[in-house]
Amino acid sequence: MRQGFLSVNGFLRLGAAAEIYRRPPGFQVARRAPAADPPLALMLPLPLSLRAWALACALVVVARAQPVLPAEPVPLSSLSAFKPGATGWSVAGDLAGDPRTTSTLEAVAGTGVLIAARDASPLLTGWDHGDLQLDLEFLLLAGTEPQLLLQGRYALPLSAAGWSRRGTPAGAAAVRAPGLWQRLRVDFKAPRFDASGAKTSPAMLTQVVVNGFVVARGVELAAPDAGALAPIESAAGPLALVASGSPVAIRSINVKRFTADTVAVGDLRYRLYAGSFSTPGSYDQETPKSEGALTRFAHGAVEKSGRYALVFTGSLTVPRAGAYRFAIESRGPSRLLINGQPVVTPIDRGGSQPGVVTLTAGRHEFRADLVHAISNPPQFDLTVEGPGIAPQALTAAPANARAATAPVVIAVEPTDRVLLQRGFVPFEPRKRLYAAAVGTPAGVHYSYDFETGSLLHAWRGSFLNTVDMWENRGNDQLARATGPVLTFDGKPTVGLLEYPRTTGWPDRPEDLWVAKGYTLEPNGQPVFQAELAALRISDRIAPTADGRGLARTLQIKGSLPSWSAWVLLAEGDRITPRPGGWVVGDRAWYVDWPADAVHKPIIRSVNGRQQLAIPLAGSTLEAPINYSLVW
Repeated sequence: MRQGFLSVNGFLRLGAAAEIYRRPPGFQVARRAPAADPPLALMLPLPLSLRAWALACALVVVARAQPVLPAEPVPLSSLSAFKPGATGWSVAGDLAGDPRTTSTLEAVAGTGVLIAARDASPLLTGWDHGDLQLDLEFLLLAGTEPQLLLQGRYALPLSAAGWSRRGTPAGAAAVRAPGLWQRLRVDFKAPRFDASGAKTSPAMLTQVVVNGFVVARGVELAAPDAGALAPIESAAGPLALVASGSPVAIRSINVKRFTADTVAVGDLRYRLYAGSFSTPGSYDQETPKSEGALTRFAHGAVEKSGRYALVFTGSLTVPRAGAYRFAIESRGPSRLLINGQPVVTPIDRGGSQPGVVTLTAGRHEFRADLVHAISNPPQFDLTVEGPGIAPQALTAAPANARAATAPVVIAVEPTDRVLLQRGFVPFEPRKRLYAAAVGTPAGVHYSYDFETGSLLHAWRGSFLNTVDMWENRGNDQLARATGPVLTFDGKPTVGLLEYPRTTGWPDRPEDLWVAKGYTLEPNGQPVFQAELAALRISDRIAPTADGRGLARTLQIKGSLPSWSAWVLLAEGDRITPRPGGWVVGDRAWYVDWPADAVHKPIIRSVNGRQQLAIPLAGSTLEAPINYSLVW
C-alpha cells in the first residue's frame, strides 16, 4: 500500500519547486491545450501570517439578494387548474410509506401534491402556453418513466432511463433515486410562424436543469415527438403531465408564460464625460466632452477612450402595466433611473444591483449611467423582464462582437482506476482548503474534507474540471465537480459532545483532530486516516455495487476520551425512519443501514435540526461502522 501524507498547518502554491507534480492520468483538455506544462507546485507549511492569508482566501463572498419577478403558481388544492376528464389523478398533502420498495404511492390526506395512479390518463393544463419557464418538483417509483409534454407535443423525460434513451448521460446522472423529491427547471421557446402559417423557426429547449444541474441547452425540437397529444405544430398548446403507465407524484408547479410583446426603446441620446469618476452622477455639474442623438443603444456606439462616464437618456414604452425587473451587466459602477427614480443601483467595487419597479402601460423616461474607470474593456448590457414579457436585451450587441467561445475545460476522468485530486473545494460558507476529490471508474465521485473527516459532496457522471488549477497560473486552485452535486452538511464526522442532550454538533474542526493522510489500495482507492484524542480513525468511502450511492466503512480504535464521543451519519431538518434505514430531509437522500449492525444510531434533535448519530461505547467501539448513502 502507498502512503499519502497531509499536514493541516496550511499550504502555499509556489511558482518554483523542487518536485514535479504531474497531471494525473485521465486529463482531457477541451478546446485548447495549455501552451506548456503548468508551473511547478510545492505544498509547504505556512507561517502564521500566511496561514491567515490562506484562511482569508477560503471565505466565500455571498452575493446580495437578487430581486426577481415571481412565477405564477399552479394551484394544487384540486384539479381545477387542469382540463376536466382526466382519470387516475388525485390530490394529497404528502406521501407515506417507502416508495423505493413499493409499486404504488401512499397518499397522506391534504392538498399540494398530485398523484398519478398506474392507469392515469394524461393531465392537461386549462391554459395554453407559448414561450414558457417552468419549475416543478416530482417523485418517481423504481422503473417508472413519466414525462412532460410541452404544448402537448414535445416530450421531456423525468426518469434516468428516458434521458439515457435520448443519449444525454448528464440527464441520466442528474436524476435521483426512486422515492426522493427532485427539481426540474425548463426554459422553452415555442416555434415561430409567419402570417401564412409557415414555420420560421423551430421550438427549442433553451435550457433544462435537473436537480440544479444543466442537462440540456439550446436543443432544437424539429417536430412533435411520437405519442404527442397534438401532432400538428402551432404557436401554443397545453402543458401535459403523462404518467406513461407508472405512478408519479408532482408538487410545486410554477410557471412564467411569455407572449411575443417587447419593451421598446426610443428618443436615445448620450452624454460623454471624460475623466476618472467613482460613482454614477458625480459628474453631473461638469461639461460633457460630447453629446448627441443615437440610433443604437450600445456603449460601442459612442466614440470614447481612457476613463470616462457615459450617460444614456431616452424613453421606454412598455406594453402593459405591472412589475418589471431591470438588470445591468457592466465592469464598472452603473445605475438606471426610470421617471427619475432609481431602479438599478451601483454596488461596491463596481457593477450594480438589479431592481423591480411597477410601471403603467405606455411611455416612461429613463437615464442609464456607466462609469468606466478600469483598464478592462468596457461592458454595458441592460435587460428587462416584465408581465408576460420574456427576458429581453434592451442594449444592442457591439457591431464587432464575436461569437462566444466555449469555456476552457481541463477535464479529469477516472477511466481505469480511482483518482484522488487535491484542491480547494467550493463549499458554503467557505471553501475547504484541505480537501480532495475522489473519482471512480464506476462514475460515482465525492469530495472529502481532511480537517473534519467529512463528506462535502457526492455526484455521478463526469468527475472534475481542473481549469481553475491550471489555467492562468491556477490562482483559485478550485476542484470543481462537473456532475450533478448532492451537498452534505460538512460537519466533523466524529465529534466530542460535552452535554449530549443539549450540545449542538461542532461545525468547525475539533481541536484534538489530527489528519494523518491516507493509504492507497492497489486500484487507487484511498482510505483516510485520522486521530481524535486517543481514537484512531480509518475511513473508506467507495461506490455501492449498483452505482446509486456510496458505501462507507468507519473503523475506530483506541481509548474513549472523557467527553462523550459520537459519529455523525446525517443531519437534516428531519430524519425519518424507513425499513432498512432512514430518509434525510424532505426526501433528499437515504441512509441505508445493515440489519445486523452492532452499533445503534439514534436521532438527536438540537437547535431545530435532527442528527442521525452513533454514541460510541467501549463494548462496541472497535466494531466497524458500515452504511450507505444513496441519492
